[in-house]
Amino acid sequence: MTNSLKMVKLDFFTMKSQLASYAVIVLFVLLFGFMGSSITLICINCAWFVALMSTTIFATQEKNNLNRLYGSLSLKLKDIVLGRYIFTVMSFVLSFIVAIVLFFGLALFQGNSFKLFDVFLSFGVSSLIFSAIVGMQMPVFFKMGYIKARVWIFIPFGGVIGLVVLFGVVKGLSGIIAFMRSNETILVISCLLASYIIQYLSYRVSIIAYRKRR
Repeated sequence: MTNSLKMVKLDFFTMKSQLASYAVIVLFVLLFGFMGSSITLICINCAWFVALMSTTIFATQEKNNLNRLYGSLSLKLKDIVLGRYIFTVMSFVLSFIVAIVLFFGLALFQGNSFKLFDVFLSFGVSSLIFSAIVGMQMPVFFKMGYIKARVWIFIPFGGVIGLVVLFGVVKGLSGIIAFMRSNETILVISCLLASYIIQYLSYRVSIIAYRKRR
């Protein structure tokens, strides 16, 4: 685990020059907040943005041939993969916290009400969407590298949107969504559980994919 955290630090310093890009989250919150959008919708937009940004670490790794650096630091394959997943999830969680704080401040400024449960609901739903996108794209990047896999970047986004549409149009699935909406606590727990499962399975597949590539 220590080496995995070392990998997290390496990813942080690798992406340090691009952290300013996350300022877009501020624009998301202010723009959608003034438009009267819900915090859940705002967090969903933040989720796909962070998922998109997570691909740039692979571009930087490949451009600067950081695999040699990882090897010189005696980082095992599992440490590299786990560290990358931890860094990606941490990026999402920190972005979520920033979005919540900004939205809370905006709500106070506008005199709007703010329910605490909305925070948990937003985190659950946005976590699931983030995990679904990242869970599909991470193994591909570990397998193919950024240059070969960049064409496939938007496929996970399209896949998630397709699933959302599917749940909306299929009668039986729509019933499930209606049930979840009427039982929001179950919805939050289900989203978080599904997120964990997706991330774990994706992590295991990434290990296999990265091992074959190396």
